[in-house]
Amino acid sequence: MPSLFLKDEAVEKAPVIVGFEVIRYIRSSSEGRVSIFDLVDRFKREKWFTFNSLMYGLTFLYAVGLLDFEEPYLVALDAN
Repeated sequence: MPSLFLKDEAVEKAPVIVGFEVIRYIRSSSEGRVSIFDLVDRFKREKWFTFNSLMYGLTFLYAVGLLDFEEPYLVALDAN
């Protein structure tokens, strides 16, 4: 996995920033979970959106314990 911040990469594509946008969107839903398809549909027009950016952001959230997967849903977890 690349570094969290690279000097030659746009900051809005960094896994931490993408992860923040994703978790904010998931937590804003009424159920605290969203379909992966809805997530991609929501962000596909964003300037930062690429498959790699999204996957690194999701991997970051999963690694720090803020996201879990219940196919086909992404579930926001509470930080302990």
